[in-house]
Amino acid sequence: MKILFCYPNQHMRVTIPGGIAVLSACLKRAGYTDIQLFDGTWYTQEDGVADRNEERAKRGQVKSVTYDFETNDGNLYTEWRKKVLDYKPDVVISSLVEDNYPLWLKMMDIVDDVEFISIVGGVFPTSAPKWFEGKCDYICRGEGDEAIPEIIARIEEGKSASDVPNVHPNPLRQVLDVDTLPILDLSIFPEKSLHRPFKGSVIRHALLETQRGCPFGCTFCNSPEKSLIYNRERAGKFHRRRSIKNIEEEIVSYIENFGVEFFWIVTDTLLTMPPEEFDEFCDMYSQFKIPFWCQTRPELLTDYQAKRLKDIGCSSLSIGVEHGGEEFRAKVVGRKYPNQLALDAFDIAYYNGLNTDCNFIVGYPYETLENAWETVEFARKLKCKDINAALFTPYHGTQLRKVCEMEGFIDKDLVCQLNTEGNSYLDMPRPYMTKEEIKFMYDNFVDHIQ
Repeated sequence: MKILFCYPNQHMRVTIPGGIAVLSACLKRAGYTDIQLFDGTWYTQEDGVADRNEERAKRGQVKSVTYDFETNDGNLYTEWRKKVLDYKPDVVISSLVEDNYPLWLKMMDIVDDVEFISIVGGVFPTSAPKWFEGKCDYICRGEGDEAIPEIIARIEEGKSASDVPNVHPNPLRQVLDVDTLPILDLSIFPEKSLHRPFKGSVIRHALLETQRGCPFGCTFCNSPEKSLIYNRERAGKFHRRRSIKNIEEEIVSYIENFGVEFFWIVTDTLLTMPPEEFDEFCDMYSQFKIPFWCQTRPELLTDYQAKRLKDIGCSSLSIGVEHGGEEFRAKVVGRKYPNQLALDAFDIAYYNGLNTDCNFIVGYPYETLENAWETVEFARKLKCKDINAALFTPYHGTQLRKVCEMEGFIDKDLVCQLNTEGNSYLDMPRPYMTKEEIKFMYDNFVDHIQ
C-alpha cells in the first residue's frame, strides 16, 4: 500500500503541519511504511498569496529575517503531477484548513486522470464537509488518528470504508486517549521544515501539543465548534490534556532524533492546567534547558506562573487580548473580563522578565471605527515587547462566520484565505467600518500604537 500525503501549503508559510505528522505516525504504527509527502511550501506559486512573514514585516508586525533555505526548482503543479505519476500512490491523503482549499482543488484537478483513492480530513472538512462532496472518495470528520488507519485497512482489503465512524456522513467515534498517540513523525518532512522564522532569527523547532482542544468559546475560533460537534454526537469531551510523562517522552525523542533547539507549544492555552499539574510540567521541563514559545489568556496568568515560566526557559509568551474595547470584546468576541485584568497580566509578565507579545484582531463584524480605536488606545498602555494585529477572517466553523452570513456581510459561498494585505472580506453598512477603513487600521496598526 503506497500512501502519499498532499500538503497544499502556501509558499513559505513555514511550519510543520501537526495533522500530517501525527497521521503519518499512526499509519506507520499500524504497519503502513511506504509513505511519502508532497510539500507545497517550497514551491513558488504564481497564483499563491505573498509570503506571510514578508508582508507582516513590511508593516512592522514581525521582524524581517534572512531565510537561507532555497525553494524547490520547478512549477508546483508540474512537480505535483510528476510526483503522483512517478510514485503511483494507492491513496492520497490531504489534511486541510480553509486557507489551502483552493490550491488543493487545483492540484486534484491536475491529476484527475490518475487512479487513486482520495481522502481528506482536518479542520475545514470537519466544519464544512459539503465543500468536499463529490471531490474526493472519503471525507474524514473530527479526529483521524484512528479513523484514517481503519479506512486504509478497508481499502487494502478491497472493501468500502463508507461505514467507518468519522467518515462523512457517519457519526463520530468516541474521543481517544491522547496519551495513546504516537510521537509526531517529523522524518516525513524535509530537513529545512524544522527551521522557521521567529523574532528576527531562524529556529530549529518542533511542535509540542500538551492538550487537544480548548475549553473556551471565542467566537472567531473554530475550537468551540469541535467541542459542540463532539458533544452533540455524544462522542466525548473534545478538550483533553496529555500526561506530563507522555509529554516528557516526546521531548526526549525530538532532542535525541532531530536535534531540536526550540519548542513551539501549540496548545491554545497552556495555563489551563490545574496548579499541581502546572508544577509537574515545570519540574519536568526544567531539565532540558531549551527555550520555548507558548500562549495563554490574560485571566489565567498569575505571578507564580510567570516566575516559573521564566525560570524554565519561556522565550516568549503570547497573550491574546483580541480587542481593546471591554464591552465590544464581551459582546462580539466572547471574552468577558475587565481591561484592568489584561493590563495586570502584562505587568506580571513584564516584572518577571518574560518577553510577551500581544495579539489583537482588526475588522470584526459590527466593529465601528470608534471600536477599532479603542484597541489602539488600549494597546498603548500595555507593557509588552511585541504587539500585533491580525485581520479578522470569517472561517467556516466559527460563530462569527454564521453572524457574517446572517447579516449579509459576506456571501454564503465564500471560502476564505488568511489575508496579510489587509483586504477585508466583510462588506458592512454604516455605522460599521468600510473595507477601506479596515485596511487603514490594519496597515497602520503598529504605527498607531507608537
